Amino acid sequence: MPEYAAFLRGINVGPTTRVPMQRLRQIFVDSGFPDARTLLNSGNVVFSSSTPPAAAELEGRIAKEIGVATTVVILEAPRLRRIVDAVPFEGDESKLVVALMNAMPTGIRLPERSELMPELVELGADAVYQWLPEGVSNSKLKSSFWKQFPPETTARNVRTLGKVLALLEEKQASARE
Repeated sequence: MPEYAAFLRGINVGPTTRVPMQRLRQIFVDSGFPDARTLLNSGNVVFSSSTPPAAAELEGRIAKEIGVATTVVILEAPRLRRIVDAVPFEGDESKLVVALMNAMPTGIRLPERSELMPELVELGADAVYQWLPEGVSNSKLKSSFWKQFPPETTARNVRTLGKVLALLEEKQASARE
């Protein structure tokens, strides 16, 4: 059965978006994903499904049951593996950030590299990659850049994506046994 990772946008980053991970897991279980597991406290859920899950349905349930409006990016395990393998930068994984979305738009305009130094930003086939040596909160990338992307776009550092991927691969290995 295919394995998926769901990434919720903006969860547990402020006082109005608090979502207990046990409650989030239960929403996924009640939505027909009995093996759902959460990872960390930032809205990462892994689960199996024989049919592609609907992000809008999960968003609606979360809003109704918890009262938090969020968007959900859902990636099948092989796609997440491709995204992680394609990270074009090296360094501290907490400063390597990947913006995820359900579908990558076309026609994206990157700022001039000189405007961002020492930051780096690159477009991949399925994600946007950033090297943020001064941290996310000090990024020079303007909000107008992000307006080119769908509203569900959410970001995780490479360390977190590696943990999510490891959990997915652990679930796949257990299913084969």
